[in-house]
Amino acid sequence: MIVAGINGFGRFGLHLLKYWLDRSDEAAFEIGFINDDTLSLKGAYEIMLDDPYVLFEKYDIQPAEDAIVISKPCGGRHVINYTHNSSSHIPWLGRVEMFFECSGKETVENMRKHYLQGNTRTIIVSATAWDADKTLIYGFNHEQLSPEDEVISYGSCTVNAYVPLANFLHKKYGVVDSDVHVIHNTPAYLLRDNLTLNRRPCTLEVSGEKLLDFVNPQNFTVKYTVVPYSGVSMIDLRFRLRSSVSKGGIIEVLEKSFNGGELNRLYGFDQTDMGPSKYNCTRYSAVFMKDGVQIAGDNVYFQGYLDTENSANRFFDLANYIAARSGAGMC
Repeated sequence: MIVAGINGFGRFGLHLLKYWLDRSDEAAFEIGFINDDTLSLKGAYEIMLDDPYVLFEKYDIQPAEDAIVISKPCGGRHVINYTHNSSSHIPWLGRVEMFFECSGKETVENMRKHYLQGNTRTIIVSATAWDADKTLIYGFNHEQLSPEDEVISYGSCTVNAYVPLANFLHKKYGVVDSDVHVIHNTPAYLLRDNLTLNRRPCTLEVSGEKLLDFVNPQNFTVKYTVVPYSGVSMIDLRFRLRSSVSKGGIIEVLEKSFNGGELNRLYGFDQTDMGPSKYNCTRYSAVFMKDGVQIAGDNVYFQGYLDTENSANRFFDLANYIAARSGAGMC
């Protein structure tokens, strides 16, 4: 079993741990270590018990000396070593094969300097990192992993929501131009200081062009607005296609792809918009409403939701793929 360690137990790390726990019996890696430079063991334990969105209620969680012990409902348990150190003084550096950098604080240069030692051969970053060896988006280009890739970015929540779908539509119909509109949440702990709408740049604006050869600044626009709200975020997409489509036809094609096809388990469809809370901790990169699909000339519009913090689902998929490859001696 490949052993991994997480640095950073904020929102992303919390979601990642829960997503892995729910799939640990089939995962190709074990999370054996967590470090956070701000959060003590007591604080981490309390968050796991009290978080309103990420629910660990089916697990028995107990703090121990320098560890969190998690018992599974059907037997078995995980003992996860927990440390509270700065990133350069993590005591388990070099003991894990895979290092998950989820703090959002480290540069790639520092990661290479401090993390790539001992048994550690791969670092996966839970954010866009322009100087990473490669950006691998699960379901799009993850199979481009090579033995030389040491520091890998998983992209971002919006990159994972847009890129595989856009690539599929381009291969199927030809994408002339496209827009992305994201209404992005604010983490609950920041709400006190963020009580207004805030337009911001989005990493997808640059990543889209870097990852997709049919995307450029002249045919691609991203509107990204942060709002004072801590729930699931919204995403609206528009694609102008070379081939004509009908609403029923494109829904049928995508539904087949979402359920066993090229985009299997990456996206979901629901019939009617029932509000964002239904998609808390969704396994999908985005969920679209069939009733919200609109065709206007050669444009197709999609209305959907994405749980931005739980884009940890695609981080897990990527890590699992890399661990399986490593375990098979392929990288």
